[in-house]
Amino acid sequence: MTSSSAIDTKALLQAWRGGNTHARDELFERLYSELRQISAALLRAESNSSLSTGDLVNEAAIRLIRLDQIDWADKSHFLALSARAMRRVLIDHARKKKSDKRHHYKVTLVTRLEGAAMRIDMDVLEKALIRLAIIDVEKASIVELRYFGGMSLPDIAEVMNTSESTVKRQWRVARAWLLDAMKEGKDDANWLA
Repeated sequence: MTSSSAIDTKALLQAWRGGNTHARDELFERLYSELRQISAALLRAESNSSLSTGDLVNEAAIRLIRLDQIDWADKSHFLALSARAMRRVLIDHARKKKSDKRHHYKVTLVTRLEGAAMRIDMDVLEKALIRLAIIDVEKASIVELRYFGGMSLPDIAEVMNTSESTVKRQWRVARAWLLDAMKEGKDDANWLA
């Protein structure tokens, strides 16, 4: 059963795809609190970031607006792509800070998924995700939705239009592959706390 809010959101997404900027603005206004929750979760997991939740949401919104003719499926798809855009903002921000000679802070993602507290270097994770996407785009998408979108496995299954058991299986494989790839990329550092 689809709620009227979900139908309204889908209609706004379709109108935006058709070029209606008022629908786009209304969509961001309606989903702003959810976007801020995603942003806050990403920033809580990040150390040494000077971005606020609003800054991160706004920068991601600007990046989404610049994209041409995205075929938005629904609200979940929009939020997943927004989380991906926020991740890119954080990575770009970290790289910029890293290139500044006066600041040498490592930007990390702290996650407590599946009960394991992990501190992950964002740059190492990004490089590993790029490699995983070359090998298997679906698994890379699951990782992005899980780590950066904060989505549950059932939500990811809905967004990807597949079964929850398939997502669970692919999540386990992708996570194991990433852990191995990140160890290779960071042998001399303790990236897993």
